[in-house]
Amino acid sequence: MICDCCMRIFNLNDHFGGPTPHHVNTQSFVSAVTTGCPICRAILSELDEPQKVLSDLSMISSTECFIVDLKGVGSRVQSYYLNFTWKLQGIDQNDRGLLVQQYHTIRPYLPRSPLKAHRGWTGQTLQMVKTWMRNCLEHHPKCQTLHTWKTSGSMFQPKRLVDVGPADGTTWRLILREDNAIFHAPYATLSHRWGTLQQLNLVSDNLQAYTNDQPLDMLPQVFQDAIKVIQSLGIRYLWADCLCIMQDSLPDWEIESLQMRKIYTNSICTISITGFEDNPTGFLNKTCDYVPLPYPVQPRWARNIQGGWCVLDPFFWWWQVTKAPLTKRGWVFQERFLSPRVIHFGPEQLLWECASLDACEAFPQGLPAVVESPRHTGFKRLDFLFKDNAREGLLPENRHLLSVTEEDLLHHWCGIVQAYTRTNLTKPSDKLIALAGVAQLMSPPDDPTNTMSSNRYLAGLFEQHLLLMLEWHSDGNMYSLPEPSRARPLQYRAPSWSWASVDRRVFYDYLPRGIDEHQLWARKRSWEMSIERLNRHMNPGDTSHWPLPRKCLSWKSLVFSLQASVTTAGESPFGQILDDAPTNPGQIELNTLLLPLRCIQLLSSDNNNPFYWVTGLLLEPVDTDESTYQRCGMMSILSTDGVREIGIELNGNPFMAQYSAGIKLEAIQII
Repeated sequence: MICDCCMRIFNLNDHFGGPTPHHVNTQSFVSAVTTGCPICRAILSELDEPQKVLSDLSMISSTECFIVDLKGVGSRVQSYYLNFTWKLQGIDQNDRGLLVQQYHTIRPYLPRSPLKAHRGWTGQTLQMVKTWMRNCLEHHPKCQTLHTWKTSGSMFQPKRLVDVGPADGTTWRLILREDNAIFHAPYATLSHRWGTLQQLNLVSDNLQAYTNDQPLDMLPQVFQDAIKVIQSLGIRYLWADCLCIMQDSLPDWEIESLQMRKIYTNSICTISITGFEDNPTGFLNKTCDYVPLPYPVQPRWARNIQGGWCVLDPFFWWWQVTKAPLTKRGWVFQERFLSPRVIHFGPEQLLWECASLDACEAFPQGLPAVVESPRHTGFKRLDFLFKDNAREGLLPENRHLLSVTEEDLLHHWCGIVQAYTRTNLTKPSDKLIALAGVAQLMSPPDDPTNTMSSNRYLAGLFEQHLLLMLEWHSDGNMYSLPEPSRARPLQYRAPSWSWASVDRRVFYDYLPRGIDEHQLWARKRSWEMSIERLNRHMNPGDTSHWPLPRKCLSWKSLVFSLQASVTTAGESPFGQILDDAPTNPGQIELNTLLLPLRCIQLLSSDNNNPFYWVTGLLLEPVDTDESTYQRCGMMSILSTDGVREIGIELNGNPFMAQYSAGIKLEAIQII
């Protein structure tokens, strides 16, 4: 039932009168949440710390709502946006809101039978998951094609699996590949957060015992719940890292951690405990008294528009999956990416992900368009791998997988890096290995004899696109400096020119818009570069070079000395500074060099006054070695005056930059 404060919004005769008062204090808001107001519950879920709001009645001083028209087809209003602003200890927060949507636009996606409050794993939820699974296995050609690509068309059995027995079984045991003939029975994988309650691990002392029958009730409740789920789905085998990797053996961990691509891509599905952290009572015992279904309303201010209306949260996938505690883990990123199917156990409902379908209990037929967003849905689609043959009159099931083009690899890998660096790692030293399975997918087939491969994987970057992939920055706000407290780790992990060398979010804001522009950039070189040839092929699945060698890039280049300090706004007299890990925020040392990577001519609106854009790396010397530098940031110069300020003379050729005399030519090593 909608609370009185929310009902007041829909009883307005006119919604153009400005913000509408909502709850006047925390007590009123919390009361509405606890009594089941679907709108207030949705608002609460959008806060960063919803449980803190419920426990601290002084946090919210008031809330208000502003109604915005959203035009549909033919400029007709098909939905309204309820933009809620709430004051948290005096600070305005209005990042999200709710949609008031015409009911007929979402009816096809709703459950065919009413959803009821339920506790845990019921016949209703089991049937829903079975339907998703069957449809994916039998009617999703895209998923089948991607599975063949990810697995290279071969079958794989993990070194160890947990045999959970039949549906009515009460014991489990560990089966070892070396003790059994190769078999290809389907197995599920488990994605969960270990937390502080993890009590059961595979170690040398219990390996032999675990190969014999053990009682199910000895397992933590999370594992018992996961086993109950896969047993009811007819799956007998489970792979879980803590029971299938020797936790007291570093060699075993190194070997198995590099098998993640094969382990997860060959599983039939992943059971993901997405909405739960440390939970000693498991995840199936929660009573789901609220599923965020669209709620029917009759707004008085929309009475002249024919049809029914409903309220829904267009960002629920973001809060329940993308921003969930488990999804923030670095290792889980590749588990979710590699798995052909993921069953998310969220805080409010079950959710499903495969390459062809995102669905949930509220929308079992798929997500309506008003909910889909490239920011948080479609994580597994990999549409860039498929050719759209619609213009050729072919049906979707006849679409075929293309080989990854240069531009596809560039954009998709950089997007992966941006998403991955939003996650956290318990051990920062896992930065590269926790993404190795995904990198293996994007790499050419392993060929140990080819030490001169044209697209080697180098510390998180691909050699074929190294120049553009070097142009990452770790400052999300292009007009402010990053937090000075977050810097490169004290323990060396990767070369400074790699994004893996920083413990911060990484962004790629300077990628080419198309292949023509990419080729154009390639012609603007004012330097020569070579990559130190290593003794062995440096692929994502090779630990022999970890930690990675310090001296990997050798340059013979024109570099520019920056003889000016940078203002506290992060600007210099000639360009924008993006520090990687500043020790003195807002300042840059006088011995810092700019290594320009490219220069491009841009036309002004009148096409008569072109200006130039130069991007490059900022380098600082290492100790007293005049030929060895490390990356300390990136610079963007987006003006002709700024380009000339650092001593670059530009001629009339729109494709080339002529660098002036007097600029120091150095042979340098970047470590």
